[in-house]
Amino acid sequence: MAMSDLSMQEIAKHLRQPSGKNGKEVAKQMNKGNQHLCLNSYKLLKPKPNSLILEIGMGNGFFTKYLMGLNHNLEYIGLDFSQTMVDEAVRLNQKLIDSGKVSFIKGSIENLPFKDNSIDYITTTNTIYFWPDLSKNARELYRVLNPNGKILIAYRPKKVLDNLEVSKYGFNKYTKNEVESLLAEVGFKNISSKEISEPAFHIQGKSLQMIGLYSTGIK
Repeated sequence: MAMSDLSMQEIAKHLRQPSGKNGKEVAKQMNKGNQHLCLNSYKLLKPKPNSLILEIGMGNGFFTKYLMGLNHNLEYIGLDFSQTMVDEAVRLNQKLIDSGKVSFIKGSIENLPFKDNSIDYITTTNTIYFWPDLSKNARELYRVLNPNGKILIAYRPKKVLDNLEVSKYGFNKYTKNEVESLLAEVGFKNISSKEISEPAFHIQGKSLQMIGLYSTGIK
């Protein structure tokens, strides 16, 4: 079945948690739509050498190689609650996995399988719309970060998502102020956001000006 044969509700379901053959196809399309958002988020993350990076919701891990090329001796864990995506990420990144620096695991933002103060950087792209408990989940991210660790949340602002029909189904939409307030609420400092315009994206028969928002904070 092609992606064009799926209903908006089905596509939205796979955007949240891809599964099976259709989930793999939706993930390929996500790579196209998320390319600028992902690559910009990695550049803004600016990981220092010898750092451990956790990515929440890495999908099929298509962009992981770009993140690993940003500095020396980086270690990376990709966590996704879709087994289909974990399997695809492993398949696409076997050389990086063999290097001992990259791993992909199934897990949930609700209960991260990491010790307190154990991660240097956390990045996540286009996942915040699906967090089941915004404050609780943000506190879990705060818990596992090292002191002075950095979080980066990349997302489409509400004003963009409002123009996408698929966002009517299971998406929670947020403004920059709402995300910054969330980070402050759980204890992050030095909070800031950057907005980056992207080339127009052709979807649902129309051309849509895309915008990426990148909100960061320091523990």
